[in-house]
Amino acid sequence: MVDPFRNMYDDIHVLIEDMQYFLIHAPRQTGKTTFLHALAHRLNNEGNYVSVVCSLESAGYNSISVETANEVFIQSLYLTSKIFLSPAALPPNPDGYSPGNLLLRNYLTDWCDTLDKPLVLLLDEVDALYDDVLISTLRQLRDGFQTRPKYFPQSIALVGLRDIRDLRTPSPSDIPSIGSGSLFNIIAESFFLPAFSREEVRGLLDQHTYDTGQVFSEEVLEKLYSYSGGQPWLTNALANEVVSELLKNDYSLEITLDLIELAKERLIEQRQTHLDKSGGKDR
Repeated sequence: MVDPFRNMYDDIHVLIEDMQYFLIHAPRQTGKTTFLHALAHRLNNEGNYVSVVCSLESAGYNSISVETANEVFIQSLYLTSKIFLSPAALPPNPDGYSPGNLLLRNYLTDWCDTLDKPLVLLLDEVDALYDDVLISTLRQLRDGFQTRPKYFPQSIALVGLRDIRDLRTPSPSDIPSIGSGSLFNIIAESFFLPAFSREEVRGLLDQHTYDTGQVFSEEVLEKLYSYSGGQPWLTNALANEVVSELLKNDYSLEITLDLIELAKERLIEQRQTHLDKSGGKDR
């Protein structure tokens, strides 16, 4: 593995200590979810915060109502929290709320009130939300901002494919567009999660060599990197295609330039789901 924090942990930790909300964005398959899970577990292990990751993707369709979206968020948050937290730190059971009375803002307030440490909430796939649901979610987060950290998360990360400050969503004339900035005045900073550097790819391949004795030479590395551009999914897919599919995990065999070329062609022919969206270089 490459270090999931990519030299960003200290900067993000300062924002958390300063009770700030921030954005993280990157293309698909660049390690956002791995980063978020590593961040939540590290914060929990350090013992100063309670932290969870929750994906909002399950509400990412345009026919969902704001009321239903709130219920989906809260159920997802309750279930996902069990991955990260001890029973004593879990949020309230949503079944204890009356139907139609579930608001994310109120639920987070009720949860924070029971905790003996500040909550750091990492919300993934925020830009999957549509129009009214996205606006409502951002407004609820802004509404609770002034009551942090006792009655609202001390820090929230909004994570997605794009910097959501760039979104422009139509809304009635009496409701400002989310692109106007008014819903983002609580956002302190935006981070872009970069592709792997050449040195990080070298480190990743060296781990394979350490485990198996099979070497990726410098010229092989250069060709692999030229095709992947360091994009994490492409980097791993090319290496896996060579080692597992072409050489059948026979670590005594040499990895050659021709094998990298063949692996690239095979991935193109397979029309892998992420290939067109991965951000690697064209053929």
